[in-house]
Amino acid sequence: MSSMETAAAFPLRAPPKLVTRITIVHLIEMIFAGILMVFLVLPAIFKFSLVNASFWQIYGRFYVTGLFGTFFYVALTLPLSVVLGFLMGWARVSRVRIFSWPASLYVNVFRGLPPLILVIFASLFGTNLVPQPIIDRFLSGFRRGDIAVGLAAIAIGMHSSAYQAEIFRAGFQSVPKGQLEAAQALGLRPWQGMRHVILPQTFRLSLPPLGNEFAGLIKDTSILAAIAGTDLVAKSRDLLGILPASGFPIFWIFAVWTVVAVTYFVLTYSVTRGLRLLERKFHTPGLEGISL
Repeated sequence: MSSMETAAAFPLRAPPKLVTRITIVHLIEMIFAGILMVFLVLPAIFKFSLVNASFWQIYGRFYVTGLFGTFFYVALTLPLSVVLGFLMGWARVSRVRIFSWPASLYVNVFRGLPPLILVIFASLFGTNLVPQPIIDRFLSGFRRGDIAVGLAAIAIGMHSSAYQAEIFRAGFQSVPKGQLEAAQALGLRPWQGMRHVILPQTFRLSLPPLGNEFAGLIKDTSILAAIAGTDLVAKSRDLLGILPASGFPIFWIFAVWTVVAVTYFVLTYSVTRGLRLLERKFHTPGLEGISL
């Protein structure tokens, strides 16, 4: 077979430099469009400005506190949701019913409940479910309200883990069963075949939908504002609560929520874009991502 026929039969991917250049250009376009929208279009429509020094002098401390609160909740919920989702997804494809049935029940229950309901139940009754010795030993330095908010954040992570379990389940089932049999035929033990053959492909297949789920998890942390959390939405709402009595311009309301919206967009876009680049880096021809 000639080199031209080979190239036609097996098309090559774009060189990494070209992919990187296209990505950078696309990112610059998105940043420019965002700046144009935030600093020109929206202020012209709603008659407010985001470059007002007095506005940031007041809102700055609320914004920084809320942003760190959001980062804390994401750092608490994201690892928990990934670990639980992976274990539940693995259990769902198990042939041992003592593993698959409880995992299916877990997924169906947490997928069937709105995250706001889970947050309310966790904050109201969660502290009663934690054994008192654990509270005395590990949580004695926290107020009961802080513990309740932390448990509510964990509930959000468990809700996300139910969706991630379905993603990982689909990833496991997308890998042909013959590959594990082939690995065992080559002398690998079952756990070695799972580690070196099945799991790498499962994670590659699961990356696209996981990016969307991670972005949704970041946005779901804003629900904690309903129970006096310290996330960005809650702290921004605290500022808006004192605006009428403080004599500040009413257009600050639009400015505050515009900043909140832009911040969440930047966070979610960064996560989805980062995972997309990771997916492109580890992409294997013939191994396409799963769709749910």
